[in-house]
Amino acid sequence: MGAPTGAARRVRGRGTVAALIVAAAVGAFGGAQAASAHDSLVSATPSADETVSTASEVELTFSANLLGADGGNEVIVVGPGSRHYETDCTALAGPTLTTPVQLGPAGEYQVTWRAVSSDGHPVSGTYAFAYAPAAGEPAASGTETSPCAKVAADQSAPAPDATAPASGPSGLVIGLAVGGVAVIAVGVVVFLLVRTRREDDSDDE
Repeated sequence: MGAPTGAARRVRGRGTVAALIVAAAVGAFGGAQAASAHDSLVSATPSADETVSTASEVELTFSANLLGADGGNEVIVVGPGSRHYETDCTALAGPTLTTPVQLGPAGEYQVTWRAVSSDGHPVSGTYAFAYAPAAGEPAASGTETSPCAKVAADQSAPAPDATAPASGPSGLVIGLAVGGVAVIAVGVVVFLLVRTRREDDSDDE
């Protein structure tokens, strides 16, 4: 077979450049998605807006294993009279947080949680469920403060997602890294485009 013609080289060169452009775009987009993906709450017992007649614990399960940062994973349960009904600290097991409770009178109970996502970022949220005990069911009196949680004290602080714990890279650092890779990829593509165009001009002479 003879050497490829100028037209063949142009087609092949443009195909290579197009493939690189697609790869660079996919890589930058995928990296940006990965940098912004925090773990999320996927199930809760009791669940949001559910009415229960009994509950000995509140269990929250997330989309990935949480980090065991000191004091970072907490669940508090506040019921009628703004009293706390947790009986012990929150336990972490993989993607699940469990807090033992003794509920009091019938009414609405609010669950406020904070967790350290697997990417090192704290995430938080709140939801409510209703408690309707059977007649004669003993009611706990609750406490004025949580036995060991810090979530309530942090409600007036900046949103947890605004800062990252020291144990992992911040979202800003990850974003800058992804942006730097994207810039390098674009630079390579521009260089190849210019070189291909010069080769085309040389073949046409």
